[in-house]
Amino acid sequence: MKGPKEEDSEELEIVSKFEKLDFNKLWKGRDKVDLLEKNILSVFLKEMDSRRVLEIGPGNGRLSGIIQNYSDEYVATDINKSFLREVKKKFHKEKSLHVSSNLFHLPFGSNSFSSIVVVRVFNFVSKPSEVLDEFSRVLVTGGHLLISISPKPSLATLIDDLKYRGSFSGKRGSRAKSVTFSTKNVAQVHPASYPTFSFKRSYVKRLFVASGFKEIARISSGLEDYSLLGYLPTRSLLNAGVIFRYIPIFPSTFYLLKKGGNGSLQLLDYSEILHCPSCGGKLNVNAIPDNLNCLNCGFVGTVDDGIIDLTFLPNDAKIVEEDPQG
Repeated sequence: MKGPKEEDSEELEIVSKFEKLDFNKLWKGRDKVDLLEKNILSVFLKEMDSRRVLEIGPGNGRLSGIIQNYSDEYVATDINKSFLREVKKKFHKEKSLHVSSNLFHLPFGSNSFSSIVVVRVFNFVSKPSEVLDEFSRVLVTGGHLLISISPKPSLATLIDDLKYRGSFSGKRGSRAKSVTFSTKNVAQVHPASYPTFSFKRSYVKRLFVASGFKEIARISSGLEDYSLLGYLPTRSLLNAGVIFRYIPIFPSTFYLLKKGGNGSLQLLDYSEILHCPSCGGKLNVNAIPDNLNCLNCGFVGTVDDGIIDLTFLPNDAKIVEEDPQG
């Protein structure tokens, strides 16, 4: 029987740069979803190690303000530099960094962070075990990972199945298959703007354990994204997500995880956290110049208007052509 690290959906990294994603359009009319997710983050962030927090995939910064309120030091990383500029413009802490990167190759040294927050990002990951290992690597022992995942089966996958099942896709050349009732641990979601994957809940649990994480708590959500349920009070939706969190109908689940093991409890010094994403060589954050060159492998990073670009894309990575229409 294969272990969870042998069951990733793809052999190659699939990387989307989200250059055509209109974040404001995506979130228009979804105020209740936004409010509920902010409430969920507030519940968990109070329990997390706040010394230095990494937010992965902040988008337009809709959750960044809350995360910064609960962090002593804050780092945001996203592959899209325009998103980082927006976050930097909206929110600014004295000790903060905004770093463009490929999350398969995070440009940070081991033990760089006490907590990581990843919301609405993980389901774009084609090799989840590798990404979770990266999260674990940059966290100190005892550090926290707050991550949201859209699992299967759920109400969302069922609705998508009803919409796409049996329809013919010229691009794919085959009839769409059910995601809800798929026996695969990882199933690619029906035609979407960007390659998107859905994971079995049992598989997610195994991945967490394999990467050294222990589940501390969870809250389920996503029903508020549907018109009738969206009229319920936010507090009622939050309570439902706590009480009925194990029922496999919620489109999304927020997991609070803790890194176990006997590794270091000590954070890297703030001035030493930037490392080469290609070979792991250390880069110095003090008096950052226009270029950050790695003397070990020759990788070159850049700095433009306070945004540090340390994006590493291996030669065998698959950079997808984006279709904003889905």
